[in-house]
Amino acid sequence: MHGPFVAHAVTTRSADLGIAELLRIQRKSHGSARLLQNLGDGFLYRQNPFFKRMRDAALKRSIRFTLTDPGDYFAFPLVALDTVLRTRRVPYRANYAALIAFERTRPAFFTLADLRLNRPLPNYVLHESAHAVAFHELFGRPRDVAAAIAEPAALLRVVLGEAYAMTTEYLAACAVSGPLHDWLFSINSYRHHTPGKKAVGEFVARLGLPLMVWLILVAFLENNFFVERFPRSALERALELSPLGVAPRLSSAEKTRLCRALSLLMVMNPEFREDTARLFLTMHGYGRNIRRTLSGDPLELIATDATLAPRLATLVRILSA
Repeated sequence: MHGPFVAHAVTTRSADLGIAELLRIQRKSHGSARLLQNLGDGFLYRQNPFFKRMRDAALKRSIRFTLTDPGDYFAFPLVALDTVLRTRRVPYRANYAALIAFERTRPAFFTLADLRLNRPLPNYVLHESAHAVAFHELFGRPRDVAAAIAEPAALLRVVLGEAYAMTTEYLAACAVSGPLHDWLFSINSYRHHTPGKKAVGEFVARLGLPLMVWLILVAFLENNFFVERFPRSALERALELSPLGVAPRLSSAEKTRLCRALSLLMVMNPEFREDTARLFLTMHGYGRNIRRTLSGDPLELIATDATLAPRLATLVRILSA
């Protein structure tokens, strides 16, 4: 990877790292804007540029983090998203305290290898922070969050919020470097694979990070509208609609390679994608035929909303710094 798209290398003894040492790293990495009770939070804030950018963006917008469970989030996160957006509070578990209790049962005995199949429950503050930041930028602060989401004209913005969370996690995963970083990120993210990473990194060097953030966002948006492969027509339209201004010219071969990379990274489990969209949107009054609901062309919907460009530019800048 290139430039700000990769974190500095972090060395560790991998699976041989003792739990006591992991807890020491947690304490050492703690500081302003970090959550002591979230395993890996301080480490990721210091080592992963996308994790840090999203945390700083959330705090700047008065989004906070809580050890309480608003909306019974941990029972059913999808149903509680409205509560997270309304209260502007992202819940997380005290998995650091849980690991301390585990270590105390037999001090200096356990290593990360012992947690390979059974470990503390993860937190998803990165993903939910991205949702909250995207909602703030795309919707402002509506009095009734559920009603704002249910408005048919807001459908594109609702789906953009999910695409932005997916973009954030993909970029943060690409910045992972080293086994400790990998383990701590895995307990803080839904994203565990980075398809297309090499090609994306090369295009970051060629086109710049901001434009690639925009194109990755569009790729995930297209996939949420049930587009399975990123076509050249979508790439060319996305370049035309870039909220960042005029995009560089690409050769035909570059367009083909970029479409291939974006097609790789946008893939997710199609059944999970469809069922998640169905549940969330029908909660807000949309019909059960979710493919009909999401049958439009998202780029053309962006083109018809003149107020979106500056909001999208802000979201891109947050991740590209």
